[in-house]
Formats: sequence, structure tokens, C-alpha cells
Amino acid sequence: MMIPSNPAKIKAVLFDWDMTLGAALGDVSTVERTSALLRHVGLSYTHDLIEAARQERHARIETGRLPGPLAPQTKQGLIVYYQQLLELLGHPEALPEVAEEIYNAYAHLPFVFYPDTLPALQALAGQGLRLAIITNHSPAIRPVIEASLGEFIQPQHILISGELDLYKPDRAIFVEGAARLETPAERCLYVGDNLEVDASGAVEAGGYACGLWCDRSNQPAPEKLPPGVQRITELSQVLDWVDSRG
Repeated sequence: MMIPSNPAKIKAVLFDWDMTLGAALGDVSTVERTSALLRHVGLSYTHDLIEAARQERHARIETGRLPGPLAPQTKQGLIVYYQQLLELLGHPEALPEVAEEIYNAYAHLPFVFYPDTLPALQALAGQGLRLAIITNHSPAIRPVIEASLGEFIQPQHILISGELDLYKPDRAIFVEGAARLETPAERCLYVGDNLEVDASGAVEAGGYACGLWCDRSNQPAPEKLPPGVQRITELSQVLDWVDSRG
């Protein structure tokens, strides 16, 4: 990992929430997480059925038989995603209202931090870095974030797309995050698990100094990353990008 020559210029670190700081239900597969989410709203399907529906949805989008995207980021996109999934599961009433209930229910699944999360936040806060969250999530996640990270992040520094009707990688949500921290975008660092939406979006759209792609898969790094983007595999590496003088 290449370390910048001027880390002291970083004044603020902003984070994604889900799959960056932790995950709903912890270290489980996407199918297990989806199964638990559906059970939370009273729908029960086997893992095999859910996986088959996910694969069929992927195939239909790839061949133009269903509208995409494959991995939606907006509330409306996720509602459509859950509708598509329910229809492929044979649910008799795959209505937008049912899909919206599932969208909101995701925030109520137990959230488990990765082991490196709280130590990294504590170290960054100890160095005087300004910290914030920008997450593409339902407003229902706010009490969860405030209760678990209130020691490090003030409520006004928690930006939730469902409250603002702004979604990463929209430039406006990154600009708003920097503004709330009263920090120029060029002195901000963003950390997230999605290469395009988080790391690249923060740099290309938001004008941040750097986007750190937190890739916990530990797979070989791509040969080339977008300008201003670097790959890390654990949050302790964020500390390499900042300095107590920052």
C-alpha cells in the first residue's frame, strides 16, 4: 500500500456503514442475511430458493429481461430489487408496500462490528480527526448508529441517504459530509467497501483527497485502481493515512 507523502493534510475521515464498519448479523453469507431479513417481516424461504431467485434475477438483468441495476443504491432501486426477488420466489403479492417494509426492516437486523472497527475509530478520534458516516440506508438506521458510535461521531455528522434523498456516489452527499465537518473536501478521506460507489465516488464526484477501498476479501489487488483510490484490507490501515498533526 502506497502511503501519501503529505498525510498531515487529512483533517477528517468519513466512513460507509454497512459492510465497512460491520455487517448485519455479522460474518454470514448474503443468502443467509437475506433469509433472515425476509423472516423478520414474516416471509420464510429456504436458502436454496433465495439463491436460485438471486441467480435468476442476475441472469434476467444481464439479458435485458429485467431492469437493473444489479446492486441498487437508492431507496427506490432497493424497493424494486425486493419486488423482483419476491416475484421470483413466487410471492403472491410482491407489492411496493411489502418491498418497502423489507427495505426498512434491514436496519433492525442485529449489527455486528468488525473487530478492527472500534479500535480504529478510537485511535482516529484520539488524533483529533473529525469523523462522520455517509451511508446509503433507511432512516431507521439512525438510532442504531447513534447508540453504537455516539462516543466518536456526533448525530449531525451521520448522513443517511434516506433522510437526505441523496445517494452515493452523488456529489452532493459527499459535499454535504465535508461541509458538516467544516472541512474542505480536499482534506477529507472516505472509507468504504464499494470500490465504485464509495472510494472512487468520494474522489471523482466528491473531490476528496483519497478514497480507501476497504476490501476485506483479501483477494489479489487489481492491477490498476482509479486515480486517488487505494485498497486496504482492514481498518487499522486507515491510520497510515493520517497523522496526529493532521
